[in-house]
Amino acid sequence: MSEHAVFHKSQLTLTAKDKMENVIVLTKQFQYHTEVPWRKVLTWLAKNKIEVVLEHEEKEIVGAEIRIKAPLVVRLLDFVGYKIKRNTDKYSPGAVYDRDNNICQYWHKDENGKKYKHTCVVGERSIDHIIPQDKKGADSFENCVCACKTHNAEKSNRPLSETGFELIRKPRVPRNRKGEMAIFKFAFDPEKLSHRYYFEKFLGKVL
Repeated sequence: MSEHAVFHKSQLTLTAKDKMENVIVLTKQFQYHTEVPWRKVLTWLAKNKIEVVLEHEEKEIVGAEIRIKAPLVVRLLDFVGYKIKRNTDKYSPGAVYDRDNNICQYWHKDENGKKYKHTCVVGERSIDHIIPQDKKGADSFENCVCACKTHNAEKSNRPLSETGFELIRKPRVPRNRKGEMAIFKFAFDPEKLSHRYYFEKFLGKVL
């Protein structure tokens, strides 16, 4: 694509009627970085800042001077990531999900009673306060964990000692190494086609 190509975004349309979801963006080293609207991806594409890694098999983006398959996963050609600026993260739900790697921090059990770790998809993860908020439990790394919505609802506002639940590990403040490259965690959403393509075709995993 010419580096001088210009896309008039208001004139661009999709060949399919369904809504186009955000596009997954990878770093130069093919690590997950973020997700952005498809129109922003076209701006990057016109400036030769990205390459398309995975595209929609049928859906196309059409304009006066453009007709391309709708991108689902792209790679930034020059961006390698961010360096960590502090040794500890500020508390936020997103930081808790990253620390726990989207794994429910309460052990799950199979039909034979064997414990296993359950990785939450986007729609089923939640933040649980080990000491409930109505019992003065704080919004903090030490008191909050990633939990599937089923366990969170069952625990409700009860203390952990009354639930029979067992923590996989004691929650802690995540420690970083200032100056190292930040790693962004991918949270799988099975409702998004770009996520399914990335999961199956790029990561080679089976749903």
